[in-house]
Amino acid sequence: MKRIGSIILSMLCFFVMTGCQTVQQYPRVPQSVPLSTTETTEPPTESAPETMATTTIRGPSYPQETVSAPASMEMPAEVRVQAEDCKLSTLFTVENERSGYTGSGYVAGLSGDLQNTLLFQVSVPSSQHYDISVVMAADADATCLMTVEGTPYNLLTIPGTGKFVQATVQGVYLEAGTRTITIQQESGDALIDCILLKNAEKQDSVSISSELCDPNATEETKNLMQFLVEQYGKTMISGQYVSSAENTELTQIYQITGQLPLIRFADLYGYSGNGGSPEEADAIDSSLEWAERGGVVGLMWHWNAPIGTASVYKDETDFSLANAVTDADIAHLNRYELQQLRKDGTISAECIALIEDIDAAAEALKELQEAGVPVLWRPLQEASNGWFWWGASGSEAYQWLWHLMYTRMVDYHQLHNLIWIWNGQSAEYLVPDTEYDIAAADIYVDADEAYGSRYEQFFALQKIAKNKMVALSECSTIPDLTAIRRDQAIWSFFGLWYGEYLMDDAAGYTTKQQMIDAYNSDLVLTLSEYQAWYAPKQTTTGESTVQTETTTTTIP
Repeated sequence: MKRIGSIILSMLCFFVMTGCQTVQQYPRVPQSVPLSTTETTEPPTESAPETMATTTIRGPSYPQETVSAPASMEMPAEVRVQAEDCKLSTLFTVENERSGYTGSGYVAGLSGDLQNTLLFQVSVPSSQHYDISVVMAADADATCLMTVEGTPYNLLTIPGTGKFVQATVQGVYLEAGTRTITIQQESGDALIDCILLKNAEKQDSVSISSELCDPNATEETKNLMQFLVEQYGKTMISGQYVSSAENTELTQIYQITGQLPLIRFADLYGYSGNGGSPEEADAIDSSLEWAERGGVVGLMWHWNAPIGTASVYKDETDFSLANAVTDADIAHLNRYELQQLRKDGTISAECIALIEDIDAAAEALKELQEAGVPVLWRPLQEASNGWFWWGASGSEAYQWLWHLMYTRMVDYHQLHNLIWIWNGQSAEYLVPDTEYDIAAADIYVDADEAYGSRYEQFFALQKIAKNKMVALSECSTIPDLTAIRRDQAIWSFFGLWYGEYLMDDAAGYTTKQQMIDAYNSDLVLTLSEYQAWYAPKQTTTGESTVQTETTTTTIP
């Protein structure tokens, strides 16, 4: 979500409004989210630094196991480069007063100045994935930027304990030979001991289940889920967000590549009771049209606060989810019963407003169910970032709201055409596996930053999702297909955002050649391939067209 004119963030979010009017986008606040929490079980000693994985990556946050190294145990590393052995400018000093370092000392003097960047020349023994650790200490919380071969790679954050700890970035692919890794301070006052390289932990194979969380899912929904599972690990399904029912983005992709994405992603924003409008409420009709063409429908919901100031942002509305949370079992109650609880003071006005909005969204989604159209449904996205009201009250309130929405839609409204996509962006916000089908991440990087495969986020998300598929629900450009193959990080699908990420050549996010290569790659599944091999015959009701600037092009 991107505020007009604001900077995009290096990890997650965005937005769309339907219609031919001005396109509104939601902001991506520049921010880094920690990949893991930190935990220490043994104090550091003079012979070995404490092993603490305190990784911060440019992407969603998920936990990893952290273990402290016994004092007598050498850190497992294929390669160790001491900071004091680097070529140091006069801005740095080598010190040895603080306990817990290795080698002959540690380097002080790091700062945010580019001239103070500490440069490591690392002899990489073979071309493969490595876990890269930086051993450092700080008296106050400190963050450093790691750059690998000239590309900004990760932000590493350590707590200000005064002890040497190990901040680890997992699964970095390095070619054999001498490679350059630099450390530049962004905040705090870090002391650098060394860099360690060790073989990346082998990723376990995952058995993916095609069973939907809704046991009463429609046959069309089961078939779509089965298709997704069959393709998982083999192809990456193409997806594109649209800014309106005009499908401008899809037309542009077709004009450039000769292909169309399989998944058309739209937004239920216009259906919000507080702030929505009839002109903007066209996502259902346009989704029905896409399904008639044989495509797959994806929907999200930038849900305006149900009452109070109409905004999705916590900082722009006085609505508080915490005021809506209740222990009362309200998911199956009708409106009369809910109003009685409100009169009794059992539930709040905020709670009533939530239910009314969920009911309105459910009624809209029923149109798709009645037409036999399954939906990739992604509500309550990016909750852990804290900028949307549905995540700003903490994980417990968010999980309560997810359960309420799931139960209300599935049990009360009997909506059985939804494939539920959880996109909470943090393990802390994870919902029960009985209430979601696919785990997804929204990952944005700067235009001049290599996107790669997002290997680290892929496997971190798969680790907590267990037997669920993982998808790239939002991205700032199409992932590097070469890296995707190399890393075997084949997301179920990708969803490219619109605007400057697709349409603006000057922004530099996605080039025309990238689009051509991706949409004509055997790794990426497009609409025409799906129609030829997989789409149910009953969904193709005749010729379909997209409008170009001067002509009407028939889609095969």
